[in-house]
Amino acid sequence: MPIAAPITRQTAGQTFTIALAVLGIGVLLQLGAVGWAFVARFHAEREPVPTEPPMFARLTAPVGMRPDFTADPFSTTIEEAPTPGLGEMRSPGALARPVPVPAGTTKPAEDVPQTRFDELVQQGKYFRDRGDTANALTRFREAGALDPRNPIAIAELAATLEAMRLPDKAAEQWKRIYEMGRAAGIYFSLAESKLREVQAQARLEALGGGTPVPPGSTGPGTTGGSGPASVAVGKLRVEERNDAASQKRFKLVIPIKALGQAKIEAPHLAIHVLFYDRLDGTNVVQTSANVNSKWVTAPADWADSDTEELAVEYQLPLPEKGSGKREFYGYLVRIYYKGQLQTATAEPARLADDYPAPATLPRKSDL
Repeated sequence: MPIAAPITRQTAGQTFTIALAVLGIGVLLQLGAVGWAFVARFHAEREPVPTEPPMFARLTAPVGMRPDFTADPFSTTIEEAPTPGLGEMRSPGALARPVPVPAGTTKPAEDVPQTRFDELVQQGKYFRDRGDTANALTRFREAGALDPRNPIAIAELAATLEAMRLPDKAAEQWKRIYEMGRAAGIYFSLAESKLREVQAQARLEALGGGTPVPPGSTGPGTTGGSGPASVAVGKLRVEERNDAASQKRFKLVIPIKALGQAKIEAPHLAIHVLFYDRLDGTNVVQTSANVNSKWVTAPADWADSDTEELAVEYQLPLPEKGSGKREFYGYLVRIYYKGQLQTATAEPARLADDYPAPATLPRKSDL
């Protein structure tokens, strides 16, 4: 009879259990790494990271004629479009942070020349504002040679000639713009207006409306209107002053005489005294010296005498180190009464030829 042998039941050892656990953890870590890499790759394909920061172009509006007929026709300021801010430089992959912009603020336009033409026009305006009309004319003519069909340089040239009291030469430039027609924009309308003024003045002279007193004379004459002059200028006196702090200092005494039985009303009297200097021995420009004036006997009412004296002091400081040479050249004196030129005188006399006095008092003098 067979005997059943007992079978012993085997159990897993502790070492085997630990090995299985380690293998399981390793498998889980690998699965997790694969899943993370897949997710990262998926997002990278949808949102590519820029390798370098974007660049923004600097945009500016070209110089041209503005359609606003109330604008200054001699202004060539460049209007600049706002430039987007880059903010701080950031590394690749970093998110751009918005740059806060205060409400109601804009970046002022920068008057930066875009072409050689613009640069020459700006230089000409700068010299004209300083009174250096010779260099201003040179710059505007150079700009006109670069672009003969651009009315800006021609208009600036005409305005400079008007400032030099050369209306005939200025009219020639306005006529050039007028012949361009409507293509000249606002400058066509301006030229048309200027030429009408010239024609009206010519008709007035043809009808015997009177002419201003020749510059350089000090006696009575006719005014720019139809009547005789009411005011004349006597013999001018120059009184030198010794001043160690000045390059030159003197007082110009101007006797102003009432003519006939005319009763001079002081509020209607306008006196222009213009001093001129020579720069570096060549260019003649309006002075930068200190100028003050006062009546010798106040008030000036021509009650006790037919003559009142105006004293005008000229004081040219010593030159600064490195500045150009400036010296006194001469003066112009013009007398207006009730808007009409009475008389004019100049020393040296060529100043009266270079800067003829207008027959009527300018509303807005650019002297």
